[in-house]
Amino acid sequence: MNLFDKSKSIICFVRHGQTDWNTKGLMQGREEIPLNENGIKQAEWAADFFRIAKEKYGVRWDKVVSSPLSRAEKTARIIANGAKCDNFYTDPRLIERDFGALSGLHYDAYCKAISENAEGVSTIETVESLLSRVNDFIKSNVRPGENVIVVTHGGVGKIYAVNSEKVPGIKKEDIRMFSNCHITLYSYDGEKTLLEYYNASPERLCDPDFIGLEEK
Repeated sequence: MNLFDKSKSIICFVRHGQTDWNTKGLMQGREEIPLNENGIKQAEWAADFFRIAKEKYGVRWDKVVSSPLSRAEKTARIIANGAKCDNFYTDPRLIERDFGALSGLHYDAYCKAISENAEGVSTIETVESLLSRVNDFIKSNVRPGENVIVVTHGGVGKIYAVNSEKVPGIKKEDIRMFSNCHITLYSYDGEKTLLEYYNASPERLCDPDFIGLEEK
């Protein structure tokens, strides 16, 4: 899998580091919940991949773009520092899905409410709205040939992956949780994204046999 063959754009979706709501299993929408101590360590862990890819394998990082929520922005700043990328900004189109009246529920209670079409379900941002804003962001912010790091959220990362075109071997039903500070990789030809790998750990991506990188 030679992802960084320089003939295509690569978009790296990264989920932010852990928060206290994550540890409690709470649905975390657009609330301002900061990274906890472990979340900061996870961000540094992810930053190591981007640093190694640049320093050891010569991968160019053109920009780092983040959701404006602080848990994502702090993760992104740590990653941008590791990637030695000064082109950093936030974009509201990368914000987490709005879970409406169900935000703050435990995940199990949220799933039960969805299955029963309970009161409040209609206040959740639609999948169509989420996909539209993320696609709009990509088309207006990623140029062919660029390698872009996008720091976003679990709901955004999972929903976008489920609804994207995929390389052979990735099945829709295999796309589950998007883990904290894991990385999902898309190639981009200027028209559409292609899901190349979902929810990879930084260690997995640092394996040159996995991504087909050669040392500089």
